[in-house]
Amino acid sequence: MEKWKIIVVLVLVIAAIYIIPRSSKSTDIEQRGRELSITIGKHQLTATIIGRQISNSFLVIGGSCKGDVFFTSLFSVIPLDTAERLARTYGNFFKCSSPGAYEGKRSIKSMLLYAADNDVERRLKSIDKLALARKDPVIQMTYVQLNINSHKVRGREIPIVFGSNMHPFLVKDVQIIEEDRNF
Repeated sequence: MEKWKIIVVLVLVIAAIYIIPRSSKSTDIEQRGRELSITIGKHQLTATIIGRQISNSFLVIGGSCKGDVFFTSLFSVIPLDTAERLARTYGNFFKCSSPGAYEGKRSIKSMLLYAADNDVERRLKSIDKLALARKDPVIQMTYVQLNINSHKVRGREIPIVFGSNMHPFLVKDVQIIEEDRNF
């Protein structure tokens, strides 16, 4: 093969690996102090950081579906220390017949997540896939809580109503500790 053909193939491979994934509907965040401007596809949000940075471990038991959404990922989680305590006390607390099932359901938190950068976004998407495949990954996450001030789609204000058990967070770092946790 001629040298220029090899160079063309290499350029195309590099473009496929680095440019195409970043040109999809990724999260773009600009931060000025505690104020954030977030763009995800056609969604524009403004938010304020409330509180301090936190690091915690979680058992991820549910992920978000794909589609036109105003967040990076939506996880259903149980704090890892709570999940381990439930497993020690009740065994498999995921079974509906388990005495720990009710307490397990009460321990579930919904986390609306915004990725601070492209690396975090890729890891959140990987975790999302594991959760949707019922792999129940254990993660370590560093994040701050947000207050969403406004949400616009193509310039038109669209209100967001959060339930009492769902809060938005800016994820600064996330690591998979274990891909398939069985209790």
